[in-house]
Amino acid sequence: LTMARFDAAPGSQLKPAKVRYHQVDGNSLTIGHVVSKTPPPPGSTSFHSVEVVHAGGPVAERLRRAPRIDATYPVRFHELPETGCSPAREFAAIFEVLEGMMLAKANRQSLVLWVGRPDKPELDGFAGFLGMLPFRGISVALVSADAVRYPDPFSYRTPSGVLEHDANDPARMGKCCVSAMFGPLPARSFTARLREWAPIDVQPPAGCAELLRLPFKIAGLPLPMITYAGEYEKGVAALAERISAAYPAGSLCPIVSCGEVVDRLGYGLDVLAALRERGHAGHYFTHKSGETSKRWAEYGKPELLGWVAQAKAAGQTPLFIAVGGGCNGNATGVVAAMTGAAFVEVPTTPLHYNDATTSAKKAFSLVLDGKIRAKNLLGTFYLPRLVWCINETFLTSSTASVHSTVGECTKTMNMLADPSSAAGRADYANILGAKEFASDTTRILSCIDGFEALVHFIEDAPTREAKAAVLRLGEAIAEARAAAQCGTETARAAYASLCEGRRQLLQRFRARFYELPTAARVAIDAFLTVSNKEIVGAKAMFLAYEDPFEKYRALLFEYAHTLGHAVEAWLAGAIDTARASGVAADIVEAAVRNHGQCVGMAVVWAGAIAAELGALEGDGYVCHQGMVYLFNSFGGFSFGPVRALCDALGVSKPDFLREVLAGVRLDNKRGYCECGDDASVDQLVTHRPGRMLGSEDPNAEVRYMVVVSEELQRRALERAFELEFDLVAHLDGGEIAFKPLASHPRPLGVGAPIAAQVRKLIRASCDADAAAAAEGIVCGPASDEAAGDEAAGEAAPAPRRSASETMSLEGTPPSWSEDDESASLSPFSRAATFEAELCETSEARPGHAPPPPAAAL
Repeated sequence: LTMARFDAAPGSQLKPAKVRYHQVDGNSLTIGHVVSKTPPPPGSTSFHSVEVVHAGGPVAERLRRAPRIDATYPVRFHELPETGCSPAREFAAIFEVLEGMMLAKANRQSLVLWVGRPDKPELDGFAGFLGMLPFRGISVALVSADAVRYPDPFSYRTPSGVLEHDANDPARMGKCCVSAMFGPLPARSFTARLREWAPIDVQPPAGCAELLRLPFKIAGLPLPMITYAGEYEKGVAALAERISAAYPAGSLCPIVSCGEVVDRLGYGLDVLAALRERGHAGHYFTHKSGETSKRWAEYGKPELLGWVAQAKAAGQTPLFIAVGGGCNGNATGVVAAMTGAAFVEVPTTPLHYNDATTSAKKAFSLVLDGKIRAKNLLGTFYLPRLVWCINETFLTSSTASVHSTVGECTKTMNMLADPSSAAGRADYANILGAKEFASDTTRILSCIDGFEALVHFIEDAPTREAKAAVLRLGEAIAEARAAAQCGTETARAAYASLCEGRRQLLQRFRARFYELPTAARVAIDAFLTVSNKEIVGAKAMFLAYEDPFEKYRALLFEYAHTLGHAVEAWLAGAIDTARASGVAADIVEAAVRNHGQCVGMAVVWAGAIAAELGALEGDGYVCHQGMVYLFNSFGGFSFGPVRALCDALGVSKPDFLREVLAGVRLDNKRGYCECGDDASVDQLVTHRPGRMLGSEDPNAEVRYMVVVSEELQRRALERAFELEFDLVAHLDGGEIAFKPLASHPRPLGVGAPIAAQVRKLIRASCDADAAAAAEGIVCGPASDEAAGDEAAGEAAPAPRRSASETMSLEGTPPSWSEDDESASLSPFSRAATFEAELCETSEARPGHAPPPPAAAL
């Protein structure tokens, strides 16, 4: 394969959107005419369904009564509730309509048809929001009855003026939510005029060890990803200084958003107080924590939207600052996008920093009656102006949060391995500009000692009690806050005293970390440094130039999310039910599995499915599963505690399978390619980590997807329920072995040789592939020509070699590099140096065999 695309150094990938306005007579307009003139979704030639949304009026009524001539697609009508210019009611009306569409089985290939009223043209702005949110973009046709003015397809707002969208803002990456317009005025075309990208640019001074900027871009736009490695309070002050420098005093209205746990820790209030000291008075919004609270109703509060309205009326720029984890960042980002506000993220968990913030996707989940029906189904694309992480906030993470980070790491390592190697470059030769960010993601494995040291520190009894004391005081502070805001001077003084007490408790809590042995702190810093660098770089490799909207190649990052999301959604509801039912707290807390943990478990299940298909075996299978089992010494990826919760709730295996598979059927990847009711869209590794299974369906192939039978997924889930995957990796005589964690626990501090062996096997497999390719043991190379639909504002993906094909490289491949691990470490590490030893043990191959192959798809 030619490396020209991989080695390219492209610039901005934003393209001005174009929209066509078609002249029509409202008295003779038909749905079929609108369908024929609206561009179909990428990769399709027709629409799955037509969802007509209206607020009454003669045109909508005539369309409803008109006979259907073309019955090849279903047509459903949805009436927008009356909103009365209330921002909260507008917000709710949009999501109520969209939820109805989703439950009616609308998908990415559906067409939303907004039908306006001649007496209320101001309602046409709703069309853009209906296209902005489901699946982070869906085809929308706007039928306007306005005979005076053309609708602006790029800039629109609801009647209140609070909800607004401007496709000319590069924070939206050129995304236009309206595909075509129809109305009584003469036909014409519109082209967006994109403005300059203006992030809150932070360039660390030379030699500054406290500030690190990780290299990252989306659509060619640089996104400042800042890590502050100094003391927490100085990090908060430095953040406030950067924001203040970007906005003149009095011109900004900061709105800090955080969940219950971060509120009790005080991180959000600290940021708001630092901004207030610099002349930026603002507001503080708290919400319930957890995946089941990642719903629009939790965030569309009248007071929150009222603050935005006040800021706009005063001529101020509303700035949402999301302080906390990924749920908070995702949901707050949707509100910022829907109100046209500026957005800054302050992640307090490693996974939020290296995973959630490195995507422009912001979304709510579909949550009904306290149950997650589908994850991240209602959202949009919106870039933060700055991502600012203070390392010391990671110390208050839970063990579930740390495991969640590793779970996503195992996903990334398995799908990419080392794209900077000769074999890796060939695997991903079709990724535009990948060379700028390609790196050896498996370096994360060498940080196993740091992972174990961090989890051990968090689980240590004195650490847990110190954190619990902070949270208890934080709860008292939350209760006293309302009295302090509108009460007496005495109440305000008491509140200030409580806050100072929490600050001192947190200082003592952090001091515990610096009392650890130097080797433990060095290892922990190395784990955070390397995992952040590698995962952020891996995301940038796909998002920088190739696929910023994550509709084609970058959907690879959905690997292990089909089953992972479904189990996560089911488990979140089960946890809430258990707490409400009085199930013992220790059973409930042990069963908590955050997003990345469910992904990590699903990595193992995906490996089992691939093995059953005969696509993954031998050393490839061992390396794939071994990445998760290496990090399972604490049981963070074991299903046992979840099974115990099921037993406590009386949930049988059939109950579990039925509910999880129902969630799989609502997976947000469905609609990209055709699959029957008894099948699902998934992604699988083949041969070795770094190589994905191919498909003959071009719509699937361009997204690294394959269609798998639901029966295969069912069998993997059945085995998980029976605890067949509750294993941990050991090294026996130089060979990797997977043993039951319950009967063969692995001591801490012995994982590095196992990590080295896994990396050695991957290296050997990649080197063998590259050598074979250099000798010409290949089929014809794939074309470098772009394939797929060239949707407005999106780059068309280049084709890739199928996993069943072999490679063709230019010249002799370089040997695998084994540079000193410390050479590429980020300067924010508190440790002076870190050297991960690549323990080269026995040459013997592992003896663990995968399950025998079974029937194919």
